[in-house]
Amino acid sequence: MANTMTIGRITFTSPNSISESSIQTGQRNSLDRSFTFDGILCGTGTGQDYIDSSKKLRDELISMGNSDLLLPITYEGDTTMAGFGKITSMDVSPVKLATGYFSYSIGFEMKGRPSEMMFESNMSGALLTNSHSLTTSDTTYGPFHAVPVNTYNYKHDSRPARGLRNTENGNVSIFYASDLRDNAANWICEPADFYKGAVKITIDSTVKTGYLTRNLPTGVEISNGLIKITSGSTASESRFDLQFYDNGTWSSAREIAISLGTAETEWNVWKTVQILRNEPQECVVRFTTYSEDSYGDGTLTVDVSVKRGAHHATLIISDEGTPDRAPTSRKNLKVIDFNDMTDDTGYMIEDTADSDGQKFMIGSPQGYTADATNGLIYLESEQFKTFVGYVYNSADPELYDSADSIRDQYLEGLYENIRLVRA
Repeated sequence: MANTMTIGRITFTSPNSISESSIQTGQRNSLDRSFTFDGILCGTGTGQDYIDSSKKLRDELISMGNSDLLLPITYEGDTTMAGFGKITSMDVSPVKLATGYFSYSIGFEMKGRPSEMMFESNMSGALLTNSHSLTTSDTTYGPFHAVPVNTYNYKHDSRPARGLRNTENGNVSIFYASDLRDNAANWICEPADFYKGAVKITIDSTVKTGYLTRNLPTGVEISNGLIKITSGSTASESRFDLQFYDNGTWSSAREIAISLGTAETEWNVWKTVQILRNEPQECVVRFTTYSEDSYGDGTLTVDVSVKRGAHHATLIISDEGTPDRAPTSRKNLKVIDFNDMTDDTGYMIEDTADSDGQKFMIGSPQGYTADATNGLIYLESEQFKTFVGYVYNSADPELYDSADSIRDQYLEGLYENIRLVRA
């Protein structure tokens, strides 16, 4: 079998030709190198399956080429090529479209290898404005951020507290401190580990490499290897399914519904999907649908976000309204099947753990009303900011995994930008 090359999240057929050039900066000794890879795409399977898989490879390569993402590269044919860089050009051309036969040419600028470069996490943001009188003095275990599995040489001037969370790819380290945003964090990982513990978006059974995607809004998965949220696919239901990763299996299944008014009327099933952010440290996906079958209006927009290392997902729910319904009409977030729940400060949580040991929770920074009997929270507002999550090992959780800590990590959610710097 031919060697394969992996750039970012996509693995494809070994290039037929590789050219490498040095890059002179004129300012200092340069570590940059320029590569060109030319070859033929090979899908998987036979017949139509082969054609379809080749087209998916084409689409993902173009999507990756359109993105300004920092990417790892590995090549089975030359292990010394492993490093990090960016796509500078991407061309995928049909040789014989009917049979799924495509040629590719990729320009790649190598920025360096782990011994030459390190990552720098710059973090910004502030405590979310909330109606629960919570201040930064209350949020001991947030803000936080997490780094890939097998990261080493972590450094932050605040020397933040740390913990471990077990993902489907291994343990990720999380770091938390009240002044985490005040300084950058530096760390190193190998190219093969860059996406271990990362957030990923899967649409049509394909992990997305960039921002382009076909409009297939049902069954979309957003996962960080700890929590997975999937868009529903049942007609006349605006829902998401959730699962939690524990001891080698995805378990603790829950279903949540977004609805209107006291009658809890749901919107139609999801009609569009759009990728707003697709980076290892955070993915954000927008879903839309509508409520009025006769006119096609009454738009619902839900932005779903998952961060690396988090035990929660966030959902920002917005309603455009109709001539007969104000945008500020009551919006509900409901758990479909749940154990008895109790309202607490900023969240509502199950009273008892499920058979896997987890408790499910939903909450909001806004002044919502809790209906514990029916497993829902609601608010009359044009926008309803919410989060859903799990208390892992709820009988005896780590302090940073408690219900209050999950709430605080949501409220103190930061924006993390990662770049490469010279070691």
